[in-house]
Order: sequence, then structure tokens, then C-alpha cells
Amino acid sequence: MHASDGVRRWAARLVSMLGIAAVLIAAGVAPAPGETPERKGASAVWADAYGTPDPYGTPDPGATPEPGEPPDGPVPTPTPTLMPEPVPGSLATGLTEPNPNLVWPADRKALAPPFAHWRDQVGRLRPAYYRLTIDWSQLQPDPGAPLELDRIHAGCMRDKLPCAAFVGLREQLQALAARQAEGEWEAVVTISGTPGWAAMEPAGCERNNTGPRSRGPRADALVQYRRLVAEVLSAARDAGAELRWWNAWNEPNHPYFLSPQRAKCDVTAPTEAVAPYVRLHKALGEALDEAPGRQERVIGDLAGTARATIHLTAIAEFIAALPHEMACGTRVWAQHAYLSYVNPRDDARVARDALAARGCSFAHEIWVTETGARNGPRDPAPIARCLSLHRRLQEWHADPQVTVAFQYTAREDDRFAYGLIETGLERAFPALGLWQAWGGDGRASPAAPPPPAETACVEPLPPAP
Repeated sequence: MHASDGVRRWAARLVSMLGIAAVLIAAGVAPAPGETPERKGASAVWADAYGTPDPYGTPDPGATPEPGEPPDGPVPTPTPTLMPEPVPGSLATGLTEPNPNLVWPADRKALAPPFAHWRDQVGRLRPAYYRLTIDWSQLQPDPGAPLELDRIHAGCMRDKLPCAAFVGLREQLQALAARQAEGEWEAVVTISGTPGWAAMEPAGCERNNTGPRSRGPRADALVQYRRLVAEVLSAARDAGAELRWWNAWNEPNHPYFLSPQRAKCDVTAPTEAVAPYVRLHKALGEALDEAPGRQERVIGDLAGTARATIHLTAIAEFIAALPHEMACGTRVWAQHAYLSYVNPRDDARVARDALAARGCSFAHEIWVTETGARNGPRDPAPIARCLSLHRRLQEWHADPQVTVAFQYTAREDDRFAYGLIETGLERAFPALGLWQAWGGDGRASPAAPPPPAETACVEPLPPAP
């Protein structure tokens, strides 16, 4: 390609982006200050909207050091709501997708191509659960101001086209309410992102360029954390959405979400991640208890890693360090377990076995709140990836403790290649049809038999031109 060709392509792209900005401004929805694309990476979510990170390389399994006790000691936890014991041969499906333009029912919001086509395809997933990610730092940049529920997002994938703007958390809740009115889409909320004004000072063994959003909130900031939960619940009620399940913090064993993981850069040093997570879990419980309606907590949402490093707390290490009242006071454990072709370890089973070692009076339900098959250039062909994911779903279906699996996400983040639809929305991967076959359109109930792989894993057609 000649240099002049590159200049012409870049100029065309710039004109397209300026056109999008012009449309937003004309509609009275100009992006808020600071909404320019960021370069911090993402975990299948827009960085300008959610600020989530590049995936951290999962270490190989290995010996896990003995954890230390959290310095704050055990935190009493209310007795969990009794749930029926898991039944073998059952697996419900869930979805994380932050852009409500891929969530709205077709008769509730008109969309231009290609979003209209893919919104309809996502609707065919009919997930039993929908995972809503809440970025505290984006919603409450000023502790004295109301939550920024109506912050406009361009709906691009950072700097990648196409785009479909949406009106912040408010529209996410409205789209969720519309889907819940049709049935299913039960919400699971997880929080992350400490605002700069709430963050603890730098300490311990931190990665280079660690920012305030990655550090745990100070104890005196937890009153604002409880306010966040209360106001999000209020906004959900106004929108007609029910937010039933809550987790206090996303991936508390990962340094991007909770730093530092250790007081010194020594893998034998005890984890420092459990104590702030325990405080957040307690504050979440207080906020949910004070709010009207029925809300319940889950615990975990751990990043998948079996071996400790100086910057990561292993799954078993984290679980072993939890206060007994907390580990055995909440029935649902959330775990992230992506399909790796380098290492076939199943992190859902790692968590299951570590929880069994705690000696609780019940067997935890394991909800795999993030999963997917990687679409990297060095990974197997798309059909082979789909078949591998299908086998993993079959294994979870047969496991009486693994009861829900959430695809992460519908539109693929080009920096976190696990989605169902290509970043540019040109076409989908075969895994889209697989999740449709496993979801409500393909199976009458979570206890229904798994779909046949040969009919689920097929190359989907791109949208009509």
C-alpha cells in the first residue's frame, strides 16, 4: 500500500468520526468532557465508557502459597436465602453486553444497520441472566454531585466504527427493563472502578502505571459506595428494571481492579486483596438491606488464575483467605473461566474444589459470570473454537454445581477477542449460533439436553447489504 493510500484512508475515517460527532451534537447529545478514546486497553468493554483493562496473562497452574488472614478479621454475614440444591444436567445462559443498542427489543427502539440486524440476533440468545457492569469512577466523579446516569456514550468500540450512541446507565436500565418485561434477563450487577477521590494511597507491590481506579476505596469512602448502590437501585425502579443479584467488586484478585495484591513483591507474601473485598461486601449488604425490594449478594467474580504471582491472587488462595462466615454465608460463587487452548484448566472447577475445602454446610452454586472462546489469530479455526466451547458447556451442564454460564460479550472488543460478533459488525463467529442454541430460543429450560453440536456450530450469514 502506498503512503498516499494510507493518508486517504485515515482522512476518510476522520471524516466518518467527525460525522458521528456532528450527529450527536445536532441531536443535543454531545459527548461529555473526557469522552475521547483511551489507550488503557479493555476487557471486552469500551474504555471510554467503562475503563476496563487488557486481559492479564493467566499463569500456569502451580503451587499456591499459604494465605494470611485478612487484617480486619471475620465480618458477620446474614444467613443466605435458601435456594434449591443444584440439579445435575442443568445449565442456564447469561450475557454481558454493555451497549443497550444490542439489548433493546426490536419494537422499542429503531436502529440503523448494521446494529438493527445484530440486535435481533442478540435477542435470539434469550439469556436467563444479564450481567450489568457498574463503573463507580464514571458514575460518581464528584462525591458531592448526583450520579451521572445520563452520560452520553458514542457507542463505538473506542476508536472503531460503527457507532450507535446511548444515554449512559439510564438507557442500559431502560433496555434491560424492556427485556425483563418479555421474561428472563434476570440482572446480576457487579461494581468496579474506584473514583480518584475515594482511592487509597499507593502502597505495596503495584504494577507500573497503576492508577487510583485500581486501588481499593478508603474506609471513609464506603458511605459513598453505599450511596452508589442505593441510587442505582432507585434509577432501576424508575426504569422498571429489577436488579436482583449483586457482587461487591469485579475481579478482586486482579491488580487492575484491586491493587495492591501483596504488601511486597514476594509471591510468598500473603494476599492483601481479601480485606478490602470483605469491607466492600459488608457495605454492599448494608446498602441492599436498607433498600426496598428483594436483592441478594453473590461473591467472587474472580479472574481465572490458579497460580499466585506477585501481582495476582490465585483462586484457591483467595477463597482460603475469606472469613468463614462470608465464604459459607453466600450460596452463589461467581467465577470467570475463559476457554484457553494453551491450558485446558477449568477455573470453574478450581473454584468449586477450593470452596469444598472450606467445609460449608452446603455445596455452592458456581455461576461462570464471564466465559467465551478466544478468537485470536493463533487459535483454532472458528468452527473448532465453537466445538471446544460447546464441549465446555456440556461439561458444565453435567456438573451439578455449575448452573449458569455468561457469554462475554456480544460485540467483540478488538483488544479482548472473545466476542460473538466481529468488532466492525461485518459478520458473526459460529459461537453466536451456539449460544442461541443453548439459550431460550434453543432449549425450553436449563435442564433441557444440550443442543447437537453439528447444528449449533455453523458459519452464520452476514447481514444483508
